[in-house]
Order: sequence, then C-alpha cells, then structure tokens
Amino acid sequence: MATILCNGVRFDAIEAIIFDKDGTLANSRPYLRVLGEKRASFVDAMVPNLKSEILTAFGCDQNQIDPAGFLAVGTREENEIAIANLITEKGYDWGKARSIVQSAFQHADHQLPRKATLTPPFAGITDLVRCLHRAPRSLKLGILSSDIEANIRDFVDRFQLSPYFQEIVGAQSGISKPNPKLLDLICEALDVQPEAALMIGDTIADTKLTPRSIGVTWGGSTIAQLIDAAAIAHHPIDIQLSNL
Repeated sequence: MATILCNGVRFDAIEAIIFDKDGTLANSRPYLRVLGEKRASFVDAMVPNLKSEILTAFGCDQNQIDPAGFLAVGTREENEIAIANLITEKGYDWGKARSIVQSAFQHADHQLPRKATLTPPFAGITDLVRCLHRAPRSLKLGILSSDIEANIRDFVDRFQLSPYFQEIVGAQSGISKPNPKLLDLICEALDVQPEAALMIGDTIADTKLTPRSIGVTWGGSTIAQLIDAAAIAHHPIDIQLSNL
C-alpha cells in the first residue's frame, strides 16, 4: 500500500492508481480537433448542411476542443450514435444513418496518421509514472480509457510507457464512464479492491467513478468541470508519493 499526496489532500492505503489516457496522460487535443473536422466533413458530403451541428455535438469550437465534450470523453460507438441521431432528424431512417456515419468515420480514419503519433504525453507525465512505478510497496498502475485498446497500447509502446502499466482497459460495448462497472473491471484485472484504487482523470466522467479521485486541469478542464474530485492537480508534479 502507498500514500499519495495532492495539494494538501492525502490518500492512504492505495494499492493501485488508474489513469485516464486522453487529456490526462496524452495531449490529444490537436488530434481530436482534426479528427472532428474530418468526420464532420465526410458526413456533410453525404448529408449536406450538417457539419456545424456535428462539430457542436463533438464539442469542437473555433479550433478548440472541449475536454468534457462528446468527442473527448465518448466512445467511438457513442459518437456514432450521436451523429446518427442528427442524421435521422434530416429524414433518414436509422439503418441508413448508421451506415453513413460508419462510412464517414472509416474514411476519416484513413485520412489521419496513427493516433499515437499526434498524442504525446504531457510534460511531466513520464516522470510521474516512473516515480509511482518505483514505489517500494508494489503499487500497481493501470489505464482506463474510452479509447480503443489498440490505440492505448500504441500510445504506451510508442512513448516507452508500457513497462510501467500492469493493465489496460479500453472502450467497452454498451458501457462507458462513469459506469462503476468499468472501475470494477480494471480493479479485477489488477487484483485490487475498488476502494483501494485512486483514479486520476481530466473529466467528471473520471472523477465520478470513485470518491478517491484526482481531477487534473493540464488537459484543459476547469475546476468547475471536476467538482466530484477529492483533489485537483494542475501539473503532474502536484501528485506525489509520500515517503512516510
């Protein structure tokens, strides 16, 4: 067990630390903005005059990406459903709407390089992860993300973080954050009880998973968007392993 400190808040008896990826470990904002534009453009080519509504639904606004927006926190499946709903409002049936969205998203994928090449770790993240990994009391580290597992593994492999994480859980069909089943799933994989885990993430979807959570602002979220967090970190150095 370990004790974690964050800006005056103390978390005792921690056996595992679980990180969100996008907006917490990885700076994905530039990538998500380009992805949103590509997806919206391909849908708009098949269903005209829908691009601005799609970008609004994604949380894209004037070259910015809302860290709590649908594109940032939703799974691919949830994003497909949201845009398909917009298309049905234009008179298309559900099956056709889903087909349009899936085709548009696939075309967008082919237009972009691999995600990890455009989503580097935030400054200080690698040092934080290494420090936690060296904890003398076998502290376990995991990643719980709305991204697909292949992208998560590509990220940790590309930036040489894979040795530090024992388990990775990506998007699950039918459930998404803040469903506590996801916390149960990664804690089971890590072989720890959920109450012994500390969650670190940049959205309310992360901090609502457990009362033992740290909300981070370095991904663009405001304190107001992290109201359920037990502590707030503005830089990775704010999260420290107690030596006591």
